[in-house]
Amino acid sequence: MPAPAEVKAAGGVTQEGGLGNPAEVLWNLIIRPPRSRYTVEQLGPKHFCLERRAFVRRTDVQLKNPRGHALECSLFEPLPQTAWDQSRQQAEQHGGQANGSGWGVTPGKEAQEDVSAPWAQEAAPDSGAAALPCVVFLHGNSSCRLEAAPLVQLLMPLSISLFCFDFSGCGLSEGEYISLGWFERDDLALCIDYLRSLGRVSQIAIWGRSMGAFTALLHADRDPSIAGLVLDSPFTSLTLLAEELARHHAKVPAWMVRAVLTAVRGVIQVKAGFDIDKLNAFDHVGCSFSPALFIAANGDDFILPHHAQELHDAYQGEKDLHFIPGDHNSARPEACRRKAALFLCRTFHDAKLDQLLDMHTSGLFDIFTGQAALQQLAVDGQITDGMDCSDEGKALCQQMQVFPSLRHMMLIRETNCRRPFITRSTIRLLRESSESGFFVRLEPAVDAVRLQGIPHMLVVTISASAVVISRVCDDALETVAAAGGIPVRVLHHVVLSMARSGILLLQVEADAHHLPENVISLEMDCGGTFREQVKLWVMLLSGQTSFGQLAVEDGEATLRENLGDALLGSRHLGGTSVASRPALMPRGDSGLTATRSSPNDSARTAAAAAAIGGLSSAQVLDCCASQPEALVGWRVRISSLGDGVVVGVRRRWGRSTQHLICTTPTRLTSVVLRRKASHHLRRQGLEFEVLERDF
Repeated sequence: MPAPAEVKAAGGVTQEGGLGNPAEVLWNLIIRPPRSRYTVEQLGPKHFCLERRAFVRRTDVQLKNPRGHALECSLFEPLPQTAWDQSRQQAEQHGGQANGSGWGVTPGKEAQEDVSAPWAQEAAPDSGAAALPCVVFLHGNSSCRLEAAPLVQLLMPLSISLFCFDFSGCGLSEGEYISLGWFERDDLALCIDYLRSLGRVSQIAIWGRSMGAFTALLHADRDPSIAGLVLDSPFTSLTLLAEELARHHAKVPAWMVRAVLTAVRGVIQVKAGFDIDKLNAFDHVGCSFSPALFIAANGDDFILPHHAQELHDAYQGEKDLHFIPGDHNSARPEACRRKAALFLCRTFHDAKLDQLLDMHTSGLFDIFTGQAALQQLAVDGQITDGMDCSDEGKALCQQMQVFPSLRHMMLIRETNCRRPFITRSTIRLLRESSESGFFVRLEPAVDAVRLQGIPHMLVVTISASAVVISRVCDDALETVAAAGGIPVRVLHHVVLSMARSGILLLQVEADAHHLPENVISLEMDCGGTFREQVKLWVMLLSGQTSFGQLAVEDGEATLRENLGDALLGSRHLGGTSVASRPALMPRGDSGLTATRSSPNDSARTAAAAAAIGGLSSAQVLDCCASQPEALVGWRVRISSLGDGVVVGVRRRWGRSTQHLICTTPTRLTSVVLRRKASHHLRRQGLEFEVLERDF
């Protein structure tokens, strides 16, 4: 069994072990795989800095496990510069420090500048460092603590400590055999007790790979205080794993597998002192509730991906599953490590980490690179920074650069609206490569929504090749609905609407054709875990696109924009009549009836309503085309809105007349009503049905 790529990258690591007959090969794969040997110098210097973003101290310690074996351990801690300087001086006075470059870091003597990152810690008066969250890394079989090398540069700038050690029988620790989790869980418990005794660790999370992931599962149900788990390539049971290893690696014929496993089980009981039949993760996942991220490599032929899938399905706590390319020992992609780091940051529930996460998700600060400056965006070679792009739009553009398809995204025409809303515009793609659309951001109803990983940003893309609705997940764009593209240089009418229930509907129709079959219609359910507030942007990705004026009708948000908070409050809470108010109103938006403001507007509305008071619902429906006031006082049923009472009419210069609908005692909605159904997307208004007279 070769060492992982992270261990090989450290250089100078040798492996001990040989092969024999199939039965010997099998039990060696289980309890005595090739052992990784290295030197302490490969751990690097004991004091170093990471590009002046974190000052790190490494403390080596030796612990005795219950079987009397010495475990070689290392604790990496980010310190304030003053405490780091004091620690380095004390180390030099007591005989210097080990120098090396195994971690790809700068030795301590070159770090002279103060930390400027927003997570700089204040030193605790007693220990020189504040209590920080800590990640315990558990390596796989045939590996050692050098496997944690990539996590040093990932976690130290986040003010997260890292503890790594060699299991008994691995690396530089004592012991001859491993047990794939049976005794390793006791080694883990010993290390966790040691960390808690230091007083410099607040929360503890576990990051395990292969054997380390299985060990974490065996320990998690014994310690519910574990903040979170990252489980890379765990296996369900040692018996099933042994059967798969016998067939694929020891080359045991299928008819001999059971007999060979019986013999191997006896050998392992004699040599290592445990029973492989008792190692079953399903006995523990049902009692574990710490948040867990399961990771599996698609090409893993040592621990097949179905193990992680089955454990994920059976796990009782908060969970997530992530598949990556590669095999069992290939280096994990940087995106995978960052996803796991973000997952653990959320599970720590640390105030400073939560603040950093908000900055990171908003695009204001990249917690992994330390860069806060926004880059200019270019489309067709022209700099577009500042072209009607708000600060929040720029931040979102910066954040979306992690996705190749959104790398050149520009957001313009920011619009605040409220569900239910209808957005209308026109679009004309001027080139085959043109790609545009809308970017929608939903507001989570509770802060826990982000922790649960529910996507709250939607991308609507319109191009010559496809019309797509996607949602932004942590590390990927998930396509929800798709249809064929639209012709280039043809004007299209676009309608984007969202109902109160969270159903998003996109309709695209060419200007020259009005047949229903030529309408592109896509729909997705956003769910009910979001507030009514919605932010909408026009999105430009590539090529040249001609966008028409963006018209949004959304009810109360539109009323507030045109009528003001004072008038809207009087409608909800009561007060003086609109006619007696001296407040100035926009021309044509008196809030009740007439286009031209006049003292007789309210009287005219009341007279018109009284004149038709004896009409039936059918007669009122026919009359409202010429006299919109005919609907005042009637209860109507409106598509996508529900039942409500018409309480007023709002005429507007050059635009469709709106009716004011009272759906609840505290909510007033302004909508355009349409008497007949139409397949023309340009026809404005919502279909309605007259029910009965209310007042």
